[in-house]
Amino acid sequence: MSSLQSRKSALLFALVFALLAAVVGVMAQASEQDRISPQYYVLCLSLIGCILLILAGYVWDRTLMQRLRDLNKTSSNVTLLNDSDEVHDEVIGLARQIERMAQSLQKLEASYRAVVEDQVDLICRYNASGQLSFVNGAYARFVGRKRQELLGQPFALCTAGLLTPKDGPLPEATTFEHEWHDAGEKRFIHAWTHRAIKDSGGTIIEYQAVGHDVTTRKEAEHALLSAKEAAESADRAKSEFLAIVSHEIRTPINGVIGFAKLLHDTPLTPEQRTFADMITSSGRSLETLISDILDLSKIEAGKLEIEHAPFSLRDCIDETLHLFGPRAREAGLSIKTSVAQGVPVIINSDHGRLRQILNNLVGNAIKFTEFGGIEVSVECSPGIAHPNGVTRGVRLHFTVRDTGIGIPAEKIDQLFRPFSQVDTSAKRRRGGTGLGLIIAKRLCERMGGAISVESRVGEGSTFYFAIQADYAIGDSRDPFNSTAAKSPGTPA
Repeated sequence: MSSLQSRKSALLFALVFALLAAVVGVMAQASEQDRISPQYYVLCLSLIGCILLILAGYVWDRTLMQRLRDLNKTSSNVTLLNDSDEVHDEVIGLARQIERMAQSLQKLEASYRAVVEDQVDLICRYNASGQLSFVNGAYARFVGRKRQELLGQPFALCTAGLLTPKDGPLPEATTFEHEWHDAGEKRFIHAWTHRAIKDSGGTIIEYQAVGHDVTTRKEAEHALLSAKEAAESADRAKSEFLAIVSHEIRTPINGVIGFAKLLHDTPLTPEQRTFADMITSSGRSLETLISDILDLSKIEAGKLEIEHAPFSLRDCIDETLHLFGPRAREAGLSIKTSVAQGVPVIINSDHGRLRQILNNLVGNAIKFTEFGGIEVSVECSPGIAHPNGVTRGVRLHFTVRDTGIGIPAEKIDQLFRPFSQVDTSAKRRRGGTGLGLIIAKRLCERMGGAISVESRVGEGSTFYFAIQADYAIGDSRDPFNSTAAKSPGTPA
């Protein structure tokens, strides 16, 4: 009960007490005559009525207040009940959400485990001290132990020191290969990938290692390397054999050619002289073939040495033209030479190999040209001065152009292959072994250059090749700037 209600009740009881006191006082002081008068009864009844009214009002007020309290309490209970229901609904919803999340996590974990267990790679997890916390079935089968026996045991690679640095923690990520043996002592090589597993805050929780079996690939690589070495050894043996045989064959060939020359100088009948000429020609052809085989074997064996000595470029070109001049006259062909402005007179390179390249290209041009002629031209691209301050580099560009039968487009790729010829029919009119162009290509490459060809059937062919050389700075002789044209039948 509140203090206000208490004071109100006290005043009412005091008023009732005063009225009762007044009734008692009136009744005590009234005489016998007054008691029988109507005024006496009216006064007494009025006082008693006031007392009853006050008591009735007090009871009514208490009853009303009690009802209000009960209503308020009922309302509070309803409010609390409603609040409790809402909280209960939220708790139920949260619980259901947590249950759904737990089910999703279980499905995800089951999927992850299925993926991990189906892998043939060795997968494991371990803490910073190297103790295993998880291994998949492939790992357990490989080491020949049960999974539960491995958990808590040290990881083999950590024990071997492959993942344990000298000082500091394990590396966050690394890859390496490791050779070991399974439970049956069979040799295996695994390529391992090691990485750290972190939480959302970047803190390392544990480490994971995945080992992929590369034994088959490693064995195949080893077998391939062994086969390559065996092939290279066989190729070297072949090249050495060809070189030895070529030297051995060259001696009797020189004897045949020499005695054919001696026979040619003796008195012979025209028919016998023809036979002697055929012996000399055949001997020279065989000598050329042996020389080509010997050169190719040296090139393939890497034993061909390129000289670096000064010589006259013009003399080198003239030597080639003088060599093929008689053949050009017999075929009614012209040979032209052209040396561009700026080409040095004396260069430092290999005179014999450059002449060999020119001989092969000019000889082929004459062989496959029936009318017209052949043109040999030279240009250059000056290079930078050498550190010695005495010589300067130069790149020489040669062009050998003919008006011959040309080469089909589908045959051009076969030109620079050993023993490859454009005309391989049994009735071909032009001889040759098919080694000249491959030798020229290899020599150009060894001399720092390259070779290429452009050709059309019936319009002739143009061979381009370049070599790297150098010349002395301050040479007093002027560069070439000449053109020599030879008419049919005139020696070059």
